[in-house]
Amino acid sequence: MWAGREVAGTADPVRLLYCSDLNPGADRSVRSEMIAAAEKAIHEARVAIEELGHPVKVETRRVENHSLSALVEASRSADLLCIGNAESGTPSANGFGSTAAQLAQSTACPLAVVRGEHHAEMPDHRSIVTLVDGSASDDAALEWGFAEANRREAALVLMSAYRTGFDLLQQDTDLVDHDRRMQAILDRYAAARSPRYPHVTLHTMTAFSTFLGYLSEHAATTQLAVISARKTAELFQIFGAGGAVALKHSDFSLLIVR
Repeated sequence: MWAGREVAGTADPVRLLYCSDLNPGADRSVRSEMIAAAEKAIHEARVAIEELGHPVKVETRRVENHSLSALVEASRSADLLCIGNAESGTPSANGFGSTAAQLAQSTACPLAVVRGEHHAEMPDHRSIVTLVDGSASDDAALEWGFAEANRREAALVLMSAYRTGFDLLQQDTDLVDHDRRMQAILDRYAAARSPRYPHVTLHTMTAFSTFLGYLSEHAATTQLAVISARKTAELFQIFGAGGAVALKHSDFSLLIVR
């Protein structure tokens, strides 16, 4: 449903990919059961997309391969890879699952890790949060952040965060100077892109926290977090043991861009 809403009204198709990691020696009955399960899952996914009520072109593909390998391969010809948040097919109750963690640095295209879709039928006025730090990797994050906020009619929080504990040990004057520099960068980003997205309500902020800390504290008001794949330190925190604890009661989705 997330993917369907993403491309609704465009010429881009949604490709439903079913992966099955069959033992090469599997007999005909096992293979038949797998094919039946695949057809059922694909049919149910088609129906869910059709029930959105938007024109969406749907393609389907079934492959016999390990899911991680199949998804990485699929990402080479995709504009966006969209997965649920799961551990071996079961939704992850704590933070983000191992499949997402393994794909975060492996895909050739942006990766959307979807959680909280049980609220999809309800209007969602929560914000899109996009992390930037003044580096070259900000461009993709900015473009996706603004585009998602515009498409969802959501407010956009454009922010920077102190990334490590060492930042907190600096002198107050250094922190103030850093804050001033980052606010100037945020203001420049806002001035450059806001005219292209006049309907997006934009907030800029510098957080005296890690990105994980901010997301944990603002989980109730966040529907989507956008981050560059190059920000490996922040992704390590999100997917690590600390992230599992900090994000246990959150349901926002994560978009890792390239």
